[in-house]
Amino acid sequence: MIALLAKILPLQLAATLSPGIFALTIILFTKKNHAIGRVLALLLGSIFVAIFLGFLGLKTGQSITAFSTHGKISVIIDFALAILFLYFGIKGLVKPDREKKESLGENPARQLGKWFIVGLIISITNFDAVLLNFAAAKEIGASGIILFDKIILLFVGILFFVLPILIPLFFYLILPSLAQKVLTPINKFLVKFGRLLVSIIFIIFAIYLIYKGLK
Repeated sequence: MIALLAKILPLQLAATLSPGIFALTIILFTKKNHAIGRVLALLLGSIFVAIFLGFLGLKTGQSITAFSTHGKISVIIDFALAILFLYFGIKGLVKPDREKKESLGENPARQLGKWFIVGLIISITNFDAVLLNFAAAKEIGASGIILFDKIILLFVGILFFVLPILIPLFFYLILPSLAQKVLTPINKFLVKFGRLLVSIIFIIFAIYLIYKGLK
């Protein structure tokens, strides 16, 4: 379990580098009406996506192990993921994607149900985090560890996926006076360097997948 965690932890950590979702959460806390309720609805939508991705990745990994006696299906999926990782990685290095989706906070919906839907949409269209989370879950599913350990690792992946919402929520609930001072520099760092870090991890893991497939 520890060896598998060391392999997938970089993927799960990279999935947290989502400046758009992070900035939107901060913006929601600047609104006067039902800010916490909106953030919680946003969080619930993101958790729903994270659980779905974890389950899908887990089942994919388990199916590869069950039906691929010679590893051909695993190799195909690894190469397909490697191509996607290389694409997003090179795209991020050549043309960094600056802050996006922050404008969603300009016209907040009044109904909490709408912010749940926003949480679903903004999370499922956050393709970097989605791909990273799915890849980590696939590795968990394909591993030989016991089911209990797989559930623990999937829970860790879900936690990292929703950290861009949980971190601002924690600060504004526990340390509201320090929230703005602490979160604003973090947001600026993510906007400036987050995409670059994710791109590097994409390329590194793509190389690993290619090596794994060829081996």
